[in-house]
Amino acid sequence: MIKNNKLKAAALACSVLAGLAVSATANAHPRWILPSHFTVSKEGGDWLTFDVTASHGTFVFDKPAGSEAAFVLMPDGRSERPNFVVRGKRRSMFDFYFEEEGTHKVAVNNSPSYWTQYKAGRRDTVKWLKANKAERAAELPAKSRDVVTQISFTRAESYITVGKPTQKALEIEGKLLELKPITHPADIVEGEEVVFQMFFNGKPQAGVTADITREGTMYRNHQEQLDVVSDKDGFIRFVPEHAGRYLLRANHKGELKDNTLADKASVNVHLTFEAVLQ
Repeated sequence: MIKNNKLKAAALACSVLAGLAVSATANAHPRWILPSHFTVSKEGGDWLTFDVTASHGTFVFDKPAGSEAAFVLMPDGRSERPNFVVRGKRRSMFDFYFEEEGTHKVAVNNSPSYWTQYKAGRRDTVKWLKANKAERAAELPAKSRDVVTQISFTRAESYITVGKPTQKALEIEGKLLELKPITHPADIVEGEEVVFQMFFNGKPQAGVTADITREGTMYRNHQEQLDVVSDKDGFIRFVPEHAGRYLLRANHKGELKDNTLADKASVNVHLTFEAVLQ
């Protein structure tokens, strides 16, 4: 009976670990937002539709990331909610009517999540707890060691311009990892240099890694991915060689100082943009 109980306990532990692994794998899929158009020139405005999914493939629908938290930052800085949000099996989508002149930011940002890693037992087994620094003390087992809490957060963003480009929607919030377009998203042209600037908690951040991939990877033999790293002032520079829609995925991992909820951060920005023909 004791032996059977041990086997059952071991099987249950394996099942829990497998479930956590599946969950972690699902969460690791990059989320992105794909607008039907990036500019509106029609007099009186127009409807645009947006697809949202989580996928390792560039603009390939895979897992149904929700759009319930989507918002549109208007040219004057106010925030509006989208229309007609629908969630399917492989993607979600929403529509929004763009009529105000200027540049809008469209975003589907997830909520920050906190995970605490620690070691326990005579074998120093590494374990995980879904809790921030303020919560973990009540949940950690006695004699836990090497306790570290990490915050994870992803911004999935794009920009839409109606008529004349404006700057207000390009401003940063000063929280976690952010991308500020120096080259205006409406002015990105094939064969010309693009400059973005990366910030972490409101300050220019060096060493942010990013990859940039053009649509259509399923129909070519090579990803043609551009890999860049932000310089000491947070700038990243690259040249889109071809017109089309692109996905930029930026990541930063770093220690946090005087933070009451986490010891370190792993944060992302996923930006969708287009390069137009010359």
